[in-house]
Amino acid sequence: MDIKGTGATFRFKKNDVVGTAEAEFDDEYLFDCFVDSGDLATLCDCKSPKRIIVGRTGAGKSALLRMLQAREENVIQLPPENLALNYLANSEVIRFFEDAGTNLDVFYQLLWRHVLAVELIKYKYKIKNEISQRSFLNSLAQLFLRDKAKQAAVDYLRTWGEKFWNETEYRVKEVTSKLEDQLKATLSGSASILAKFEAGSTRSLTEEERLEVVNRGSRVVNQVQIKALADVLKLLSDDVFSDPLESYFITIDDLDTRWVEDGLKYKLIRALIETIKTFRQVQTVKVIVALRIDLLQRVIAATRDSGFQSEKYESMYLKIRWSPNELIELINKRVSRLVQQRYTTKAIRLDELFPSHIHKLPFLDYLIERTFLRPRDAILFVNECLEKSMDRHQVTVHIVSEAEAAYSEKRVHSLQEEWGAVYPKISICIEALTRRPSKFLVSELSEESLKSWINDSLFSDPESWDPVVKVAKNVLLDGKGSFHILRLSLLEALYNVGVVGIKPDATSECFWSWSSEHSLSPASVKPQSIVNIHPTFWRALGTKPPK
Repeated sequence: MDIKGTGATFRFKKNDVVGTAEAEFDDEYLFDCFVDSGDLATLCDCKSPKRIIVGRTGAGKSALLRMLQAREENVIQLPPENLALNYLANSEVIRFFEDAGTNLDVFYQLLWRHVLAVELIKYKYKIKNEISQRSFLNSLAQLFLRDKAKQAAVDYLRTWGEKFWNETEYRVKEVTSKLEDQLKATLSGSASILAKFEAGSTRSLTEEERLEVVNRGSRVVNQVQIKALADVLKLLSDDVFSDPLESYFITIDDLDTRWVEDGLKYKLIRALIETIKTFRQVQTVKVIVALRIDLLQRVIAATRDSGFQSEKYESMYLKIRWSPNELIELINKRVSRLVQQRYTTKAIRLDELFPSHIHKLPFLDYLIERTFLRPRDAILFVNECLEKSMDRHQVTVHIVSEAEAAYSEKRVHSLQEEWGAVYPKISICIEALTRRPSKFLVSELSEESLKSWINDSLFSDPESWDPVVKVAKNVLLDGKGSFHILRLSLLEALYNVGVVGIKPDATSECFWSWSSEHSLSPASVKPQSIVNIHPTFWRALGTKPPK
């Protein structure tokens, strides 16, 4: 393509891309090509209640946090892997009391409040050693000689924050060790219980002993200075972070990584959400967390018995959604930057380098159809096309077709990585759609049509804890329930991960999990409901496209 006004002919080079899938490695494009639909301004506003960024993988959660860090002056990043929470997971004392039935939710909230409060104080007052810490605490104590509540807050900081200048992981260990000592001390009054603790198991506890352990543990946890920590928050609000012209932010990302074992992770994230809500009383401080939607759903499911009610937290959720026009604007900016780096300041659009139509569909529509309306999908699709266009001045229809095949296969693999913790056999479940039409009736997923797939693929590991495998085993091996129950379980998994959309009846629209909050229910999915396979997966599945 000749670029007007430059006398240059543009050709794609090896390794040309319009960015990377991970925001943390996308500096070349992220800041110059950012498209803001208003979410960034909302995050930067401490008065806005929205402080939990919710979206699927690749929706732009981490990009938003990076833009916040670039725009605001006082931002503290708190990576979960730096919290040493495995120390908590490996605590024999904590595990003994939890296994016995003690509710430690209050302690987990204390832990987060303590870590966040100390991080803020350490940052603002540049506490780097014992001298600067002592000076800070002494000045606070002198300031509040006649205020008992705030004196209690200062005493709390002395007791539970002995070494502010140390890394965050030290504070987690410090607070946890104090609780361990207090919990273990309660066992000294019973030789029998103490002996069973030393043996490292709650299995031999009698019901009476188990109840005694729970009661003793609960007393310790409920007296763990929550009142004093509430005083600390009031101290922060009234006297430390009281300047309305100075905003402070703490950002926490990557909570979906393996920073602690899953059972404890869900409890800690639930406690973090509670803590974020509590911290709203410090009006110039905003604690912002990025959460994948599937992880949030698992947290809600795992902690519902602990009193978690998701509807009470809706006002704090910033749900990331993209329109087709916003995605096209994002890709156009990135394509322009790629060309401008070598040739011209002229803005080059996607449709100048790519075919105008693919199978009679405008290319931009074709691209958008093969995404979940999130930036990562669009970036990866375009990158696949560029990879196959080296030394060419334009992307051809044939190149798009080749790139789509590779892109489609990779999206299947990415779903396994993204959803494997919920559906370990999701890639096998996707295989049940192989060589089916793009639209078909639920009834066409018959036992006969799925017979070989069930026996050869799904039952390759019948002991798997995958929910679809468990239902299949109950229905087909144990004779518990009808085949329709298995079909619903399969469709629910495929719907949740985004592979299929469901049109319940003739008067309804087609629902997709990534664009609506509609959840499947046995009552809404009937044999005559229509299943739509998402175009992203057509090539990988050999799907028969519509005429």
